[in-house]
Amino acid sequence: MSEVIVVGAGPTGLLLAGDLAQAGIAVTLLERRSEESNLTRAFAVHARTLEMLDARGLADELIATGQRVPELLLLRRVRVELSGLPSRFPYLVVTPQYHTERLLTERAVRLGARIVGGAEVVALRQDADGVDVDVRTADGTQTMRAAYVVGTDGVRSSVRAALGLPFPGRSAIRSVMLADVKLEQAPADVLTVNTAGDAFAFLAPFGDGWYRVIAWSRDDQQPDRAPVTIDEIRSVVVRALGTDYGMHDARWVSRFHSDERQVPSYRVGRVLLAGDAAHVHSPAGGMGMNTGLQDAANLGWKLAATLRGTAPAGLLDSYQSERHPVGRTVLRLSGGLLRAGTSRPWQLPALRAAASLASRSNTIKRRAAGLVSGIAIGYQRPSGAHAWTGRRAPDLPLAATPAEPLTASARPSNGGRLYEALRDGDFVLVLPDGAGLDGAGFEGVRVVRSTVPGPVVLVRPDGYIGWAADAPSRSAVEAGIAGWIRPATPGASSSR
Repeated sequence: MSEVIVVGAGPTGLLLAGDLAQAGIAVTLLERRSEESNLTRAFAVHARTLEMLDARGLADELIATGQRVPELLLLRRVRVELSGLPSRFPYLVVTPQYHTERLLTERAVRLGARIVGGAEVVALRQDADGVDVDVRTADGTQTMRAAYVVGTDGVRSSVRAALGLPFPGRSAIRSVMLADVKLEQAPADVLTVNTAGDAFAFLAPFGDGWYRVIAWSRDDQQPDRAPVTIDEIRSVVVRALGTDYGMHDARWVSRFHSDERQVPSYRVGRVLLAGDAAHVHSPAGGMGMNTGLQDAANLGWKLAATLRGTAPAGLLDSYQSERHPVGRTVLRLSGGLLRAGTSRPWQLPALRAAASLASRSNTIKRRAAGLVSGIAIGYQRPSGAHAWTGRRAPDLPLAATPAEPLTASARPSNGGRLYEALRDGDFVLVLPDGAGLDGAGFEGVRVVRSTVPGPVVLVRPDGYIGWAADAPSRSAVEAGIAGWIRPATPGASSSR
């Protein structure tokens, strides 16, 4: 029997399945599709997501598949500089979603996750001990049971429907056209975007000669199933950008509508939701897939700790309290960008004037870069906690440590970086340069030493700071760790 069933093998489900498998949890990933889809809507991988992929050893390989973008240009007025982000990845990467899925699939399988294609969830029932899932395949319908189920199966989530949860919100924009095309002439900017009158267009390079184009016309609203031609897209692009850059050879085209919705609760008993099954946004800012991946990174270690019996009270509930506000923030941010990009013609002069004023404020631009990239996203700090608590952990440089560890938690380090130390999926206790603490004997965490001064920090497996203190005593550190990790209960799932 699987301990966890994940439904939906998109990026969110794949990352979650890999994290659970790494933690020694028996996980099955069910995917309704029997064959890989060549449809790829998401293409932007932001800095915070790259950091999380770096903590899994995947970032550099993914970056090699795409094009780095050091700045975003909004309405041809506001340049959002990503190059100043306090990250190893001060840019976003434009790459087809299938590259992200390929790397996450390979990792999940390598770590022991079971992936089943052509398996559609048609019903589920839960009780105090687990969840029964009715799964329809080519061989008929069977019932599978697990301790927990996570729906990562998109905007039309069968898991969410089976729970009877509402999905309040609205349709934000209709008849958006997508295509991957080739261009005779490369645009001057890496990302090209503009709105003019009642037309909007966006161009982004994949780095291999292909470009993603997004086009929308207020005057031509058609249903999602209406056919799309490259001539139709070309006409809208010319209206918005003044040229089509010699667009030709579309390898695929699609039309879709975009919703803005969020489920009220990400957890109902032993069933949880993540990614587009929990929240769906406009494509503006390219934050949808990134937010889903960050959901998975937050949930995986909490679910594993719950199953292993090492989770303190309320840990799994913190998935809702931490991630639901983030989903709401992304909804508001992407919705604002969408409405700015599709404004009525009479609104454009005032909008561009406001954008020009914003472009003169370094504070506004830094804030925008931090939010869009995810670098500025953090979690609520408990009253009285250190100022670093809840923040994203910076990628601190680490010192080499002696080769004679007394415990597994104090195993030697060859130096490197914090996000390399996170690759085992453990909590990491960072002792800063000059800290008067012996690193041996702290149970349940990996202990490393930073080469820079600062507070002692306990970094969670998802790269956020769970506890921090300036020059704490050994007993204070032990208490900080105990707030996140408790001894395993008998009969719980074994760890790695």
